[in-house]
Amino acid sequence: MKKLLLLLFIAIGLQAQIIDAIAIDVDGEPITTLEIQAVQEKLNMSKRAAIDALIKDRLEKGAIDRAHIDISPSEVDAKIEQIAGARGLSKAQMVSALEKKGLTWESYREQLALEMKKEQFFKRHIASLISQPSDDELKIYYETNRDKFSTTGSVSQMSLIVYASNSSKKLQEAMQNPMKRVDGVHQKSILASSNEMNPKLFSLINSTPEGSFTQPINTGRGFVAYYVKSKSSQAKSGFEMVKNSVMMQWMQEERVKAGRNFYNKLKNKANIRVIRL
Repeated sequence: MKKLLLLLFIAIGLQAQIIDAIAIDVDGEPITTLEIQAVQEKLNMSKRAAIDALIKDRLEKGAIDRAHIDISPSEVDAKIEQIAGARGLSKAQMVSALEKKGLTWESYREQLALEMKKEQFFKRHIASLISQPSDDELKIYYETNRDKFSTTGSVSQMSLIVYASNSSKKLQEAMQNPMKRVDGVHQKSILASSNEMNPKLFSLINSTPEGSFTQPINTGRGFVAYYVKSKSSQAKSGFEMVKNSVMMQWMQEERVKAGRNFYNKLKNKANIRVIRL
């Protein structure tokens, strides 16, 4: 009986070790069985998908470390201020919302810093390699994907003043007193065309009366509002009507391709050892 109990305890101990054992080694960085299980449950994905996601995570972190990309605490603080301002939340409200999701303030800051590093890495090492397409390339893309674009309507020409600031409070102050120069708020007059503008931005500006400001926009790097001086329309059709939309769609697809190709290169060069699954 004692031997049976001893064997049972040994078996339980071994099982506990296996539950949180190293499952995969990615260039010396371990992925445990417990991590795989946690990602499966949290993201409601298959075991294979969870493994792929964790391998990608390790490869991306390794690439970021080798690129020596650093994000300072002050940069994280500024990003949090932007996020809180866009959502109309105080720090206490953000902490409360995070706790409901099972996150501490420090773990949130760590996650945010990592996402900011990934964004910087993508801009420097991946997006920077994407060349701007020529008009001929865009026309070929447009002809190949006509079903994605609406090519009838009119083009609006707009005279705007751009107000930009890192502080939502200062931007609001400038919007309330447009004739006053507010420190930390930059102004620039521009002429814009709807076919060269983000469709969402055009919709916002188009619905704003002349002589008024749009709602402030959180760009992720700061805050922007547009003062609409004047608007006029001109009938157009075909490629010229949707040129900006074609450009945006083309760039988005190229960004996805570039990211996928970069990850595949990392994976092909990596030493990935499967120990147990």
